[in-house]
Amino acid sequence: MVNIGFGSSLVSPPVGSGLVGYFEKRVSKGIRDDLYARCICFDDGQGTFFAVSADFCWVEPEIREKLKRMIAEKLGIKRFDIVVHGTHTHTGPLTGYNKTLIYTEELPINPGYIEKLPLLFFDAVEQSYKSRQNAYLGFGSVNVSGISFIRRYKMKNGMVITNPVDRSQIVEPSGELDNTLNVMKIQDKSGQLLCLAINFPLHPDTIGGELISSDWPGILVDRVSRHFGCSAIFFNGAAGDINHINPYDSQTRSPEIVERIVSTLFENIKNLQENIECVPAECIAFSAETFRMPKRKITRQQIEQAKEYVQKYPSNNLRSIVGRSLLKQAEIRSDYLDNNVALLTVDSTAAVFFTSGEIFSGIGLKIKKMLDFKHKWVVENCNGFLGYVPDEKAFRVAEENKKIKEEFPDVSVFESIGMEASYETSPIPCKLAPEAEQALISQFQELLRKHAACTAG
Repeated sequence: MVNIGFGSSLVSPPVGSGLVGYFEKRVSKGIRDDLYARCICFDDGQGTFFAVSADFCWVEPEIREKLKRMIAEKLGIKRFDIVVHGTHTHTGPLTGYNKTLIYTEELPINPGYIEKLPLLFFDAVEQSYKSRQNAYLGFGSVNVSGISFIRRYKMKNGMVITNPVDRSQIVEPSGELDNTLNVMKIQDKSGQLLCLAINFPLHPDTIGGELISSDWPGILVDRVSRHFGCSAIFFNGAAGDINHINPYDSQTRSPEIVERIVSTLFENIKNLQENIECVPAECIAFSAETFRMPKRKITRQQIEQAKEYVQKYPSNNLRSIVGRSLLKQAEIRSDYLDNNVALLTVDSTAAVFFTSGEIFSGIGLKIKKMLDFKHKWVVENCNGFLGYVPDEKAFRVAEENKKIKEEFPDVSVFESIGMEASYETSPIPCKLAPEAEQALISQFQELLRKHAACTAG
């Protein structure tokens, strides 16, 4: 029988820490709501799997590596694995010194905070391991409409751009929306509710400003936990091209959007969990691989153009930022970027695929279709920072955009988003080549074959 445990640890940074998520330098002036690292532990006597969810934009891979060493040394577990997920709040701090990004260079980092972060994470992991007990599991899902939207649109001039400001020029969304809310309900033998684990794909970019905040995922977890008197944990789905902005509704950008998202999901979770029947889970199985994702190919001509952009334009100009991003990527000598993934299955009932990067919704849906399980989750933004993983169509339309209008106009970066750019494929947030989707899908198919052979054996 599967034993399950839970743990949480306060991980809020000192006020004065930089906030990551936008292209401006933001220094925190206070705490709107605290940040937490939460962990759920699965143990069937044959192996142990830890899934950590933390209120950060992403979590640097060094934290996961340190956690693995701590688990082996301090807990003495021989067969285990761990994934570390960032819910992707845009009002949290950096979790390490990432030298590959140009838009985090000026953000202040507290060295003492960075040094103690792995210990704070381990506290949640240790709690989850020591609190594990016999548990009964149940799963449910429902489609939730009205709070999430594909944020890329085909325009009347033939371009596909992100977050268009002029709604009158929209023809249709460019992308496939996954609006599935998944819930895992966990009870003890007496029927007492222990935890609700939640999975939903949507960018946590609703609060902004200069206050530390977990954004809507953390606020939702807190509401669920308080209402049911149990633990709760959230995992973001494939939301690389999904956000909360409905271009046909001028009120979607209102301050009430956080409450709209949280209350909508909360009501669906309440209704859904009532009908979830929990049964004993007999075993878990987990597999982990390092996928090699093809890196963007940068030509000598592009490098020369990038140098010209950097010299000619101000630092906040779109062309300057693109130029610096290309030059930064050109320093990476490898033709590939690592993507540490994991697959967890519970009996023959449920499967959860954990991957790095901000995965486009359509890719997440393709992965779900390949999973021969009744309940299937995709969790992005795990085990480090990979950037955007657009689908092949997005790269194709980005090339078509160039035939209609100059790719990177002479404007500030704040003017460009929502007016001129297919943002997710640009060099600013994306390091991958157009073959990235094909690579991820084919590698996932191989992982599935290995996982099936392992479980059959």
